[in-house]
Amino acid sequence: MKILKKTGSILFCLLPVLLALGIQLIVSFAGVFLKLILELASNPESIGQITDPDFTMNFLMDSQFLTGISAIYAVIAALALGFWYWKRFVPKKQPRREISVLINPWIIAALALLMLGMQYISTYVVALLAAVNPDWYHTYEELMKSIGFENVTPLLAVYSILIAPISEELIFRGVTLKYARNAMPFFAANIFQAVLFGAFHGNVIQGAYAFVVGLFCGYVCYKGGSIYLSILFHMLFNIWGTFIPESFSYSGNSIVIHFAIFASAVCTAALGIFLYRKGLEKRVPMPEAYKNRPD
Repeated sequence: MKILKKTGSILFCLLPVLLALGIQLIVSFAGVFLKLILELASNPESIGQITDPDFTMNFLMDSQFLTGISAIYAVIAALALGFWYWKRFVPKKQPRREISVLINPWIIAALALLMLGMQYISTYVVALLAAVNPDWYHTYEELMKSIGFENVTPLLAVYSILIAPISEELIFRGVTLKYARNAMPFFAANIFQAVLFGAFHGNVIQGAYAFVVGLFCGYVCYKGGSIYLSILFHMLFNIWGTFIPESFSYSGNSIVIHFAIFASAVCTAALGIFLYRKGLEKRVPMPEAYKNRPD
């Protein structure tokens, strides 16, 4: 009986991700249908081209269209999962914590260092996977091009830096991690949500580094006692990925330099974690009424 109950609790943890996937599917189909209707209304002759693979590919892979669909989905998912999180996990009779209770300069510096270290660690994770199977990297590269990361638009920047981090944190470090922690120890729950976060991205390259980043987002959220902190860390990570050029990465053939960069990245991330724990210790003491809030 206990095994069945435990299994049921673990399966229930999948519901937030399934809801997000359902929203994504509905928004995608609705977007394609609306775009098709508008295309036929403005250019009736194009109806004969619908079965042409080249026309269909160009029609569906328009970067502005894909970014718009992603942004609409993410906003709806954030609203749905945000309501779920608020309804289930946020105490209604306790006052909201002041920003000074949650964050201080130590924490900001720590998250910046952790983000910097994780960026370079992720770069080497991607490089390793690309060496194992170049097709994985090719798929990832084509996806980034189709979304428009070669020429970042204001809409893409807002989606990547603001909308996506809020939406994804509510899905994975919000509702999913909260339920998973009720079903298993934090260590296992964190791996569980990070695996789901990686799989959610739909390709090996993104999935691998999303898994690694997801582990640290989960740690930041859990140790800091606030989803706002993992949202901030996620935003910082995406700001770098969106705007910092690849020239900041070493592309030479020196094994010594690559090893030094990777070792420095690991040390930087470790320093970030150390400062984060120090920052949590230096927080303004919380009044009793504020304690144990999840937000």
